[in-house]
Amino acid sequence: MVNQSFKACLLLMIAASLSTGCARRAPQDVWLDIDPSIGIHEGEVDDGLAFIQAMHSPELNVRGVSLTFGNTGLKRTVPIAADLLQRFGPPGMTAHPGADSGNDFGRETAAVSAMVEALREGPMTILALGPMTNVGTLLRLHPESAARIEAIVMVAARRPGQRFITGSLTSTPHRDFNFELDAVAMQAVLDSDVKLIFAPWEVSSKVWIRQADLDELAEMGDSGEYLSGACQSWIERWKTRLGVDGFNPFDTLAVGYVSHPELIETSQVGVWIETGPDDRARPGQVLKDKPYLLVDPTRTDARQAVYCHTPRAGFKDLLMQRLGEPEAQN
Repeated sequence: MVNQSFKACLLLMIAASLSTGCARRAPQDVWLDIDPSIGIHEGEVDDGLAFIQAMHSPELNVRGVSLTFGNTGLKRTVPIAADLLQRFGPPGMTAHPGADSGNDFGRETAAVSAMVEALREGPMTILALGPMTNVGTLLRLHPESAARIEAIVMVAARRPGQRFITGSLTSTPHRDFNFELDAVAMQAVLDSDVKLIFAPWEVSSKVWIRQADLDELAEMGDSGEYLSGACQSWIERWKTRLGVDGFNPFDTLAVGYVSHPELIETSQVGVWIETGPDDRARPGQVLKDKPYLLVDPTRTDARQAVYCHTPRAGFKDLLMQRLGEPEAQN
């Protein structure tokens, strides 16, 4: 077994080499638009991981946090976000509630107003880790703000024919969750001129957090201990329902691309929405057609975007470090 102090030093060396070149990059201003459900029994945990990862990344300057529906409703999301900010956020930062469903697309909310005000103060990248209702509304109601959005990074999209299958216990694929919950808002995003980056299921399906990783996190300070406990019901759900001994930390790939783009391979793609048969239909089952957010590098006639597809060596080591205490990055 590797000595823990040696491993800690190794992680520090990796982080230092990745975070510095001839000169260290200035922190990039980002906004987190999230739908956390970490702490709920069997609740999705990736927003919580991504939140702590972002707060512990010296390459990023988190300008603000807004909330959307998705993994759960605002009634639960608001107190979860408040708890995350109290534990791991900067003093005085609050989370601004936004859309509670796709029906809120086009409605001014505290989340939209807060993003508009932040953009007036200076350009920033929006990490949109849930459905696109808040961000789509921002672009629809305040199109003048688009020029100050450096990029929108989203957890969505797929290649044509791609099915999101995990494990051996089910043949029913996952949904392209964030997109499918508000395809109309996504279209508003595609209609903008903002640089778009997709960190989809494809790239996150190649990174695994296993029980041994949670055990390691438990020894990595307050944030690691918190995450180790909060992720237990989620890892058990994946084992019981999917037959796998870990889970994919979906949203963390989006944060990782912004903090360390050199650690994720990408392609320039055309992106568009089209309707087709629901890929979740079982044999003999009839479901309504549904929209798909599709990408293809050969579609030069479609809206252009960056598509993340493969994490490089070093990504997971860096992620594990960032999920621990921030002092470990110095």
